[in-house]
Order: sequence, then C-alpha cells, then structure tokens
Amino acid sequence: MVVRWAAGIEVVPGAPLSPRVANAGTGRPVLTEVPGPRFDARVQDGRVMERHMRHIARALAALHAAKPPGEGTVTPESLPWEPLPLQVWAGLSGAQRQLIGTLHGDETLRNRGRSVRTALAAGNVWCHGDARTNNIVVAGDTPMFIDWECSGLGSPEADLGSLCGSLIFDCLNAMSAPKGADARTELRTSLGRATVLIRVVLTAYRTHSRLRLDSALLGGAAGSSLLCRALMRASQTRLDRVVAALAGVGRGLLLDPARWRAIDAHT
Repeated sequence: MVVRWAAGIEVVPGAPLSPRVANAGTGRPVLTEVPGPRFDARVQDGRVMERHMRHIARALAALHAAKPPGEGTVTPESLPWEPLPLQVWAGLSGAQRQLIGTLHGDETLRNRGRSVRTALAAGNVWCHGDARTNNIVVAGDTPMFIDWECSGLGSPEADLGSLCGSLIFDCLNAMSAPKGADARTELRTSLGRATVLIRVVLTAYRTHSRLRLDSALLGGAAGSSLLCRALMRASQTRLDRVVAALAGVGRGLLLDPARWRAIDAHT
C-alpha cells in the first residue's frame, strides 16, 4: 500500500512523509487525523513560513530518492485536449467553455501540452502525482502529503511542477482588487510573492536531491498545472480576470521556457 509506504519514510527524524494509516479496511485508507487548515489556505492567507516550504522540498527529495513501492506509472495533471462528450460540455460554465475552446483551437499549445505530459510520465522515480498545496496538511509544524491516488513512476518535474503551479494559483486566487491599476498592481505583487516561495522550494530541493531538473519541462509542468487550475476556477467564480490571469500565465510558461527562467533563479 503506497500510503503506508509513504508514512514509513522520514523526511527528518520523527517527521514522516505522510500521516500514518489509522485504518486500512477494504476501501480507501483512513489516515490519522491532522487538525487545522490545509496548506493552500495557509499560502492564500499569508501564514506560510519559509521553513515550511523548505521542509516540503526536502520531503519531495526524500520521496524521489526512495526505492519505488511498485511498477505503476504516475498520473500527472492533464487538460482535456481531446473533444469532450456532449453531456460533459453541457455541464460547463460559459467561462469554462470559452477556455476549453481556446485550448482546443491552439494546435501549438495542445501539442506542447501533450508532449509535456508524456515526458512527466517517462521517468523512473516514485512521484506523488498530485503534489499541490491542497494535498498537504500540517501536523504541528510539519507538512505532510495526503491523497496518493495518482502516484507512480515518473519524472521529478511532475511533482515540482504541480507544487509550483499550485503556489502561483494560491497567490493569484487571493486577488480581490477591482479592475484597473489596482488590479494590475495586485497581479504583479501576487506573482512576486509566488516567485519568492517557488525559489525557496527549488533551492531547498536542489540542496537535498542529486537529481538534475529539466528547466523547460519544469516550466511546462507548472504551466499545465496553472491551466488546469484556471479551468477548475472558472466553475467557482465570476471573476473572469482571475481565470484570465491563470490561463495567461499558464499558457506562457507552457510555451516559452524563457518565462520560467524569470521565476527559477537557478536557471
């Protein structure tokens, strides 16, 4: 069982990668309860500390260095690049339909998205597969990963791209200024805050991991993650500018590796 395996990996002495399994049963395993908000809420309200980010990076480095518990392939985040069934299309909001139309109409973007997804599943380290901030809980002062359904063998960029994309999403998701100059200022501030958090994560990961990261693939993974978040966000808000910002940044990162170099200082 992957969850029990992950709970047995210590990031540092006494700090496991995942909460321990309280009850396995015959269905989904029940983990030890971890009270308090998820990590995404901490990021959005500004209560996240740099030590938390460094620990999460170290946790991913420990995961990627561990002996794989199986032979399955990671299931990275993926956009609906293929035509949707009519019943699914009928249930989408107007903003969702517009975004999907844009995705399907841009052949270059579609081909790049497919190639990135293929590359993320081609590695040989065990990945969480859905390493977003909403799949991280904090026990005391220790972040731990939950929800391992997408885990499997893949490239480390699958986890780091998902994490970095979710950090950008969390920072943009908190935007509330009206349109105009205030909104543009808030957008720049939010992206700047996300960049600081991402640099802390990647610096710590590189410190604790021997793996060499592919910058273009990492940027593409983060861009794909943001486009997925834009599609999800479109069903939750009337703030089209938030959706547009998520989609615009995601598309830029997916198509142009140079934009990722502006975020990742190491590159």
